[in-house]
Amino acid sequence: MAFRKNEDESEDVQMTFGEHLDELRKVLMHIGIAFILLFLILFIFFKGDIINIVFYPSENGFITNRLFSLNVNHLDLYNTKIAGQFMLHIKASAVGALVIAFPYIIGQLWGFIKPALSQATKRRTRLIVWKIVFWFFLGVAFSYFVIAPIGINFLANYEASETINNIIDVSSYVSTVLGVCLAAGLVFQLPLLIRLLASIGIISSDWLKKNRKIAIVVILATSALITPPDVISQLLIFVPFYGLYEYGISIAKNIEKQNAD
Repeated sequence: MAFRKNEDESEDVQMTFGEHLDELRKVLMHIGIAFILLFLILFIFFKGDIINIVFYPSENGFITNRLFSLNVNHLDLYNTKIAGQFMLHIKASAVGALVIAFPYIIGQLWGFIKPALSQATKRRTRLIVWKIVFWFFLGVAFSYFVIAPIGINFLANYEASETINNIIDVSSYVSTVLGVCLAAGLVFQLPLLIRLLASIGIISSDWLKKNRKIAIVVILATSALITPPDVISQLLIFVPFYGLYEYGISIAKNIEKQNAD
């Protein structure tokens, strides 16, 4: 249940269910308007830029390809649908708008939730919005600069037989790059999720340690789902994700120490 500040008093006043829904409707409306405006700006004014960003990891001049001497052969990307390029433009603009609007979206949602929290919880979570945004962009950047170019290099240069020529559907390429970047941004929220669950007593550091094997299986399965279908890309994303899990154990330990003091 959300709360609001009474204008005549210094105490919080509980909102009715109808007022609660009205506030949520306003928040969602603000988020929707921001997303639509950003989408239209990208779609109308930055068509070439947003498309180039998506295709840049496949070029030899990309920073990761130069650092690791990755030689990506020129990709012959084909469109096989009459509305394919139009949908490509829409998809790239929508994902770009979502990424740019992410801090605003989290800020709006947190502003809706925050009044219902206790003062102690507010103090512990005063930087939560910045942390969520930081981990999201860290995940997106890691995927864009590491997973995407290495995965593209491996798959584009792989040959099962010399008699087979790769004719790559452009929608397949775009879906892989955009999907992996968004998924990584969300999965990099793992430390914050562990912090939340540990703070409210649902999990503990001992529980996380005992379930390491299960966590490894889950992380491997998740890595396989959100990366191109090759072992290299899956390992590239598994290693940092598992590192985040171990980091989450240390977070849970710190919370337990704080609660014991």
